[in-house]
Amino acid sequence: MAASVMEARPEGAGGWLGPPPGFFLRPSTGLAPALLGCLLLTDRAGGRTSGVIVETEAYTMDDPASHSYRGPTRRNRSMFAPGGTAYVYSIYGLHVCFNVAAGPAGCGEAVLVRALEPVEGLAEMQRRRGLPGSRPASGPALLCRALGITMDDDGADLSLATGPGPALLVPADVPGWSVGISPRIGITRAADWPRRFYLSGNLFLFARLIPVRLRRQQYDAHFPQYPVPLAEMGQ
Repeated sequence: MAASVMEARPEGAGGWLGPPPGFFLRPSTGLAPALLGCLLLTDRAGGRTSGVIVETEAYTMDDPASHSYRGPTRRNRSMFAPGGTAYVYSIYGLHVCFNVAAGPAGCGEAVLVRALEPVEGLAEMQRRRGLPGSRPASGPALLCRALGITMDDDGADLSLATGPGPALLVPADVPGWSVGISPRIGITRAADWPRRFYLSGNLFLFARLIPVRLRRQQYDAHFPQYPVPLAEMGQ
């Protein structure tokens, strides 16, 4: 993986750089919106895959919906690691979800990455997913499968821009994107807390509220080399 700047990027933005000192040491409620527009990437069997983060959720130790609410355990220990550490957990042994630890060691905060806009390796993402859909990384478990992230990545240092990843890079410029805020999705505790952050109007968000034909329009603009039948755009 490139150690400095990567040039591939959706229209309207430049390349990426390594995270500056202290980037991950802010509270999760500050890191969650800061991660929007950053690049999450892996470089492993099948080639490099990457995507721009378009949707996140923040979790803190005083949050009843957080894994850290009752303190450190073997499962959530990476959530108590220094900011910039990967916290990967399994759901019933079937799926995994990817989080970024936030703040100093011991604070028990993390940001769940919910959706990516693909940048590199779309065909490989589709192969890993086993589906030809246009949004292979639009969902917490889906993006892990698309990028090949597994439980072996729990505890990884996300600031390392070499090796198989996962790694995080920040935008080299500051695009004028609009950030939306809403309650989090799929939880029953603290369900009304406004801790979900997303790029407004982005067609790669997890919530399936985007008309199929609008997905088609954006997909064609980004990936003309990978034609997908309209019937498959809901995947």
